[in-house]
Amino acid sequence: MKINQLILLAVLLVAVSCQSTASSQRSVSVVGLVPMSGTSTETVSAVDADVERSGAGIRLENRDGAIGMGVELRQATYEDPSVIGDDLDGTEIAGFFRRYLQDSNNSAFIEASPILGLGLDDGTGNETSAYALLRLSAGYRWMLAENIFVDVDAGYYMTLITMDTDTPAPATEDDVSGVGVSLAIGFNF
Repeated sequence: MKINQLILLAVLLVAVSCQSTASSQRSVSVVGLVPMSGTSTETVSAVDADVERSGAGIRLENRDGAIGMGVELRQATYEDPSVIGDDLDGTEIAGFFRRYLQDSNNSAFIEASPILGLGLDDGTGNETSAYALLRLSAGYRWMLAENIFVDVDAGYYMTLITMDTDTPAPATEDDVSGVGVSLAIGFNF
């Protein structure tokens, strides 16, 4: 039942983000997360390990002047490079709120993005619970043509709700916080 409510919430966010006025500009973009190291803390064993966060997603944005908001659906991977085959895959839904520093199409921006992870799976039956992150970032939008753009931004992820892992070994909670860079290419419509 919770999954259906989450899907309904995502559809509602998409509908709200795509509403437009005469002066608004809608866009869709494909987003890639550049692998960057974050820190994963296992609270039970108190072990810290570097984790690389990567993935790709699709983003819908409604921009009205200097204000942009929208929703992003992402397939994310969290991998510990020090352990062979230790990667977890899952789906994340994010809302984002942007403030462009200029009304023009070429502009720097700041962004806040609450992220809901629906859980991660390592492919062998070990799964995590849902989790929540908050990403604060800054970036720049370059227009390549009249309707085509590239976004580059760097930000910091903060854990709001940890990933709980229920395995035969003692259960652990993973707190994933760290830096991240994303690249996006998209078009206005």
